[in-house]
Amino acid sequence: MNSKPLKALNYISIVITITLTLFFFVNLFSNPIYRNESLFLTRIPYLISQPLMIIFSIIITLKTHQQKGAMLFAIFLSLISINWIIQFLHVMNPDWVPLIWILITNALTSVFYIKSLQSFPRQITKQDINSVFPKNKIASGYINWVIKDSTWLVFPLIVVGLSYLNISDRLNDLFVLFTALLCMYVNFKSSSKIERNRILWLFWGLISYTFLAIIQSIVYFSATESLLIVKLLFNISMTFVLLLSLVMSLFFSNTFDTGILLRRTIVDGFLFILIILMYNTVEHYLLHWLSHKLEISDALLSSLLSGIFVLAFSPLHHKFMSFLERRVIKHSLEHTEN
Repeated sequence: MNSKPLKALNYISIVITITLTLFFFVNLFSNPIYRNESLFLTRIPYLISQPLMIIFSIIITLKTHQQKGAMLFAIFLSLISINWIIQFLHVMNPDWVPLIWILITNALTSVFYIKSLQSFPRQITKQDINSVFPKNKIASGYINWVIKDSTWLVFPLIVVGLSYLNISDRLNDLFVLFTALLCMYVNFKSSSKIERNRILWLFWGLISYTFLAIIQSIVYFSATESLLIVKLLFNISMTFVLLLSLVMSLFFSNTFDTGILLRRTIVDGFLFILIILMYNTVEHYLLHWLSHKLEISDALLSSLLSGIFVLAFSPLHHKFMSFLERRVIKHSLEHTEN
């Protein structure tokens, strides 16, 4: 697939998502009956994360040039946004969105999710699959089938068919998640060290999300009654992990590197904690004493203290960042030479 048609497809999906989202919120806020719908309580995490997925999809699309896996993942983000919003509209009014629409978008979302994870950081091959699963003929045979072009048509039909056979939606989702995770595992194991560094957090994010989905299904199947608070807690935890995975999806654009991000986070985090500890200590033990002795306003002294800390720690932050940049450049040159 060429990147230009994929980009055009993603922009169309984004426009559809934004249009449906505006339609949903207009009806949600204009009619008190919809706002009182208890089912929307458990969907609050998805309502919050849905706009963020659109933003990530746009960022990936703008930064991606020829990377097929990146564009497929960007389309997946926009498709899952459509999938969620039409589910919200179906809950609001089933006449607006027929069930078949939900099944079709769910099937398309599933196949784009799987195809994107088998195409980044590179397209996995039969040799990769056989080297990762040399003795497991079932797993290698299944993934060899999944990477074929025919699965673009066959896999959505399987997902829709399972739904029509009244197979649980949760089992259907687990089937998709497990298939995608197998593809990601093969890609991770067969990638170089630098490529693994780019997808490491995404890989563990997908493992965590799949694990939570399994636990959620077990709890729902064993529960004698539906508890809203249990659904809400699971949705919060799963969307939190999903958002972390979406942050890692920025690595698909080849703009960020996980190691650089971690090192910068450590430096900035360390300085932030150090500043907060020192500021609170000085403010608690010195600021009130100075205010009492000099009869100066606490607000004025606090502002002066903040300015002093900014001026004092700015050179330290610059030194840390300069050291970090030198280390990163040296690290990149070593890998290039190797």
